[in-house]
Amino acid sequence: MTSLAVASASPPSIGSLRARVDRLEAVLANQERRSEALAQNYDGVMARLQQLDASLNRTRNRVRVNGVRLATTAKELQGDAVRAYVWSSTQANSVAIFTHNANQNDATTIYQRTAIGDIAAVEEAYQRQALILTADRRNLTAQHTEVAQVAHHAATLLDENHAIAVRTAHIVRTMGKKLHHLVLEAAIAAARAAARAAAQAAAAGSAGVAGQLGGVPGTIAALQGFSGSVNGTATGNALGMKAFSAAKSQIGVPYVWGGEQANVGFDCSGLTQWSWAQAGVSIPRTAADQWNGLRHVSLRALQPGDLLFYYNLDGDNAVDHVVMYGGSGPWGTQTTIAAAYTGTSIALEPAFTFGLIGAARP
Repeated sequence: MTSLAVASASPPSIGSLRARVDRLEAVLANQERRSEALAQNYDGVMARLQQLDASLNRTRNRVRVNGVRLATTAKELQGDAVRAYVWSSTQANSVAIFTHNANQNDATTIYQRTAIGDIAAVEEAYQRQALILTADRRNLTAQHTEVAQVAHHAATLLDENHAIAVRTAHIVRTMGKKLHHLVLEAAIAAARAAARAAAQAAAAGSAGVAGQLGGVPGTIAALQGFSGSVNGTATGNALGMKAFSAAKSQIGVPYVWGGEQANVGFDCSGLTQWSWAQAGVSIPRTAADQWNGLRHVSLRALQPGDLLFYYNLDGDNAVDHVVMYGGSGPWGTQTTIAAAYTGTSIALEPAFTFGLIGAARP
């Protein structure tokens, strides 16, 4: 059983790219805050629009109801006036109303004052009310139109800001992937260099590896990471051995973002999920879910099939990479297998500890 403590160094391109990602993430966060404010404003405008719709409908109903009442009341007043005059007068006077000259008849005057005058007053009152209601309706309609325009403008701003945020998020993801690849590439290169240094030290009769790491070209010592050691064995339980064997069957298959199809392409967690499925064990799909959902084991007592998890390799503050421990291969008990990043193929690699947060066993 051997151990490896991989120190790290940082090529300038990694720091530069990380700074750009940080700046873009700040822009994206500001856009998301603005989208939230725009969404709140839009919701408020839409609520006002709904209130105006309801008020406008109530006003229309009042105008319609009062119009019906006006017509009904006018007819009732006409009938009441005529009946009151006829039944309160003598028969002769009643007849005289309709037989004498209406322009010279006192009865006509009485009728006009009683019937026509009352009806005209009521009708005038209703007309005033109708005018008021019509004005209210026009005012509400104008407000409705104005608020609808504001709502449309608010929706347009919201959509535009969302589109900008989506584009920014896409750039962040793209640059994050590039950063992720650079870090993995540097970490793997450092692990290979450390393994070579270990072999050379062993051949020279050195007592250990740690003293040789500081001078190894290409190490990533400036990057912060796990500073302990990874230990394991070449044998383990049958399921783990079967999962590791399945993973090795995919050596040479290209890395594919989101890939999970044998002999076609895998990403890191797609490979580990598929390999364990070949052993009859179901595990979550993503690296973060695998880390959160599986039983954690010691980094110093690993067995083939165990999974090593890496955190924040691309500055996203999340578990974003996983490899499978093999325990045997070109790097002996430091051998792992992984789908590393775009442009590479599934391969056996030495264990590296930059970003390493722990191990889990399905």
